[in-house]
Amino acid sequence: MNRKSFRITVVSDVHGAVERLGRLIREINSGNYFVFCGDGVRDVMRVAGEITVPMLCVRGNNDFGSELAETVIENLCGIRTLVTHGHRMGVRRGTEVLADVACRNGCVLAFYGHTHVFDDRTVGGVRIINAGALCNGSYASVEVADGTVICNRKTV
Repeated sequence: MNRKSFRITVVSDVHGAVERLGRLIREINSGNYFVFCGDGVRDVMRVAGEITVPMLCVRGNNDFGSELAETVIENLCGIRTLVTHGHRMGVRRGTEVLADVACRNGCVLAFYGHTHVFDDRTVGGVRIINAGALCNGSYASVEVADGTVICNRKTV
């Protein structure tokens, strides 16, 4: 991939499915970033030593005792990105609050979890992606090339 293109592997809601997560290590490391949207921080930490790409991880509502932030905003190759689990933003009722928070912080891309349902759409000018739940076999591969975002739902 050239400097203007990169790939992000997005995972959420592992809930103990460490074996599935382990099967993703090669794919994670073949990309440029790993994004974890919470609920399974301990599971991710079990394999973190095998992950060689930069990671953005947040805690979810079931990550008791974790000191990770609930929301992180980061520039990924110049793309301002919000990562959250989403429970505090009411994502079970809709993603309008998430889109508003992302927009107010200058983000054009937002990743979330919590609902266990894959989602890929644009709300208020923000591309919002939920990879689904890894405990149910769902994750996402997101490719960004020259500002265009392509999201693929994958299963393991």
